[in-house]
Amino acid sequence: MPRKTLVAGFGNTLLSDDGFGVAVVSRLAARALPPEVEIFDVGIGGLHFIARLMEGFEQVVVVDAVRGGEPPGTLYIFAFGTVESGAQDSACVDPHLAEPGRALHLAQALDLLPERVIVVGCEPESCHPGLCLTPTVHAAVDRAVERIQRMVCSDGESG
Repeated sequence: MPRKTLVAGFGNTLLSDDGFGVAVVSRLAARALPPEVEIFDVGIGGLHFIARLMEGFEQVVVVDAVRGGEPPGTLYIFAFGTVESGAQDSACVDPHLAEPGRALHLAQALDLLPERVIVVGCEPESCHPGLCLTPTVHAAVDRAVERIQRMVCSDGESG
């Protein structure tokens, strides 16, 4: 049975490679995807992402720039882990929740996350002010789109 899936792109398009997630979901939106797959351009509106999760999804794919120490343009695909005890202090919650990790932690605390949450990230080259992705990260957009399309078109199997 197909899973209802949300593919959510995070990022600030005014900060060069930080706009990676938004670029990926924009490209995915132009593709033929199964009807149970919804594309959502979160941008920097993490609270909108949390509100969208209230609709109920069986899986979520979060797309964003991710620093992991590898060369720029490296793709990372991993499952979102559980919140460590004390990792989310409610007194420190940013109402904008621009970072996906913070939005995911709050969604988890509110019991809104499905069991399957996959993060597709790309190592940024620059997150300094700029309206375009760097060439290295721009080249990674198509690779990410292909990987996500395989994931969601094969009913959530990793690809």
